[in-house]
Amino acid sequence: MSKIPILKIKGDPETIRIIAKKGGDVSIQTINLKFIMANLWWDGAPELETFFNVMELTIKRALKEVHEFEKLTIDYTYRANDRLEDASEIVVEIDDVKADDVDVEVAGRFINLLGVDDRGFFKRLTSSRRRVEETVHKEI
Repeated sequence: MSKIPILKIKGDPETIRIIAKKGGDVSIQTINLKFIMANLWWDGAPELETFFNVMELTIKRALKEVHEFEKLTIDYTYRANDRLEDASEIVVEIDDVKADDVDVEVAGRFINLLGVDDRGFFKRLTSSRRRVEETVHKEI
């Protein structure tokens, strides 16, 4: 049995499943994207920032169920195909996860968030100039 915690992320258009495993212990947490995005839209909350907070806390909760730790350190990069307010596709790549300085093996490190592309022709044509890529380092 492996003593290294393993984190696996699987997604589809409606849900993201975060699976943590260590030895024989397994934790499965689900993020329902439609439910979260509908609530954020209704409340007028910042969608992307809130989604990242939910994602980080869900990863922490899943890992905490299989591996005891105090501090979670997570590094991820997100890329958008336009400015964030106009983007129809955002890809999140989990680069590194550590639980109290213990490396967590990450499998399935990409999360794709896809939406309806209602940008006009010229906006799509010139979007390569406005693409966003940002790296995030968080300690939770």
